[in-house]
Amino acid sequence: MNQYGGQEEGRLVGGRYRLAERIGSGGMGTVWRAVDELVGRDVAVKQPRLPGDPQGEAQQRACARLQREARAAAGVDHPSAVTVHDVVVEDRLPWIVMELVRGESLAELLARGPLDPPEAARIGLAVLGALRAAHAKGIVHRDVKPANVLLGPHGRVVLTDFGIAHIQGEESLTVSGEFVGSLESIAPERMSGDGAGPASDLWSLGVLLYAAVEGWSPFRRTTLESTLAAILSFDPPAPERAGALGPLTARLLAKDPALRPDAAEVAEELTAALVPAASPPPRPAAPVRGEPPRLAPEETRETPPARSRRTPALLAAALAGALLVGGGVWLGTSLGAGSDGSGSAYSEGSAAPPDKPSGGRTGGAGKTGKASASPSASAEKGWTVREEPGLHALIPVPDKLTDVYHDPSDDGVQYTDPKSDVTLSLKRWTSGTSTAFAWASGIGDTYAAGGATDIRRTVTRTTFHGMDAAALDITFRNANDDAVMRERRLYVVGDRGRFDLGVSMPKDGGDAERQGTDVYTKAAAGLQLEKS
Repeated sequence: MNQYGGQEEGRLVGGRYRLAERIGSGGMGTVWRAVDELVGRDVAVKQPRLPGDPQGEAQQRACARLQREARAAAGVDHPSAVTVHDVVVEDRLPWIVMELVRGESLAELLARGPLDPPEAARIGLAVLGALRAAHAKGIVHRDVKPANVLLGPHGRVVLTDFGIAHIQGEESLTVSGEFVGSLESIAPERMSGDGAGPASDLWSLGVLLYAAVEGWSPFRRTTLESTLAAILSFDPPAPERAGALGPLTARLLAKDPALRPDAAEVAEELTAALVPAASPPPRPAAPVRGEPPRLAPEETRETPPARSRRTPALLAAALAGALLVGGGVWLGTSLGAGSDGSGSAYSEGSAAPPDKPSGGRTGGAGKTGKASASPSASAEKGWTVREEPGLHALIPVPDKLTDVYHDPSDDGVQYTDPKSDVTLSLKRWTSGTSTAFAWASGIGDTYAAGGATDIRRTVTRTTFHGMDAAALDITFRNANDDAVMRERRLYVVGDRGRFDLGVSMPKDGGDAERQGTDVYTKAAAGLQLEKS
């Protein structure tokens, strides 16, 4: 018995394919190495993994998507597109039989280190060839990423997993609340509801090339919100190891699809980049193993991205169309308008925790997001007290938290350290009548509704400078990337509204969690809320 649907090893599928061993898994199913007993060859068989009611609407959509994967892949004639041999129906579900590519995924290769630009160009050129063949048949892949690129013997490169491909002219299989694809590789226009086209696949190819030469994915973060914001609002840093691929990668990652090069231009530049530099960095050794598609852990290194010049209206429209972002998730564009500079009185924290408040002082309000110069807003070395008039608050922020996002309505701000994925946020709500404890408890209940698992939480009643408050400490496993996360949050019901101060961090027991805990302790102690 195993976690992938029972005693499957040794099972005969379709009267001819004997399952031998499980070799990979993903959101849509499990991949097996199997033996085609009719002709005596090894094949890869994709078993659907569809929880819920077999007759339910969600399962029917998933079945249709798997069947469409087979049609899409079978319709693409290119050496770098995976070959589909057969589709058989077992347990009323379609099992897809594919060629067995003996090797490893690009994600596994990159886990050992980045590639030199000529090798990245060679792989990119092969992936581009498969995409051009697909686009010529009206098929958009929509999930180009290192885990879906297989590296076979004799230098073969294979693009696989057309399971979410869109065939032009067919009815869409997504509905409100669904968004298919790996978030960090999804082009920004898809977030705004414009749909996927060939240019969207080229964006994903740009992400893949960047990751291949730099060794880290330019938009990946540990939370859905920060990943989405990075895609929509920031350009990645200029690559340091890309060589001739640098300018091409930058053009492929243009936010506006009209500014990206077409496939023919990309092919020319990739071909030119095949010539090695005088002293290329070494490529990590790649063992050959008998494995088809894998979903191995992908790149994790981060560096602070540069801010993009996207307008607030464009980003707001994109956020409204991002189906995977539900209620309560807020992201913004750039720094909002400041106040008139008039002085305001704030309640101010101290080195004491929230349930042991100190007396209040006064501090001046300035432009949104600017460092405060008032004596009461002093901060230790490496920290800056930020004035947020739209939230009627002053908040101490570590200088390492360089990514800044503001809610377009000017009532929320988020600061992120892209290297550790520690995120500090402050949100002000003007509605609601529950106590702080009930508020914190209710928010905790929403994590499971959002798909999180392994949830552990503690809610504590406290006060914040005489105001009703509650603290939430919660750990959980993320639904979208299986990462274990921890959040520390402070909920305050005050004169100027209801405030939610939170710090999100990886639950790793290491530097990131220690950093996040320190950020929460000092931000909560130093938070100043404007008095009415």
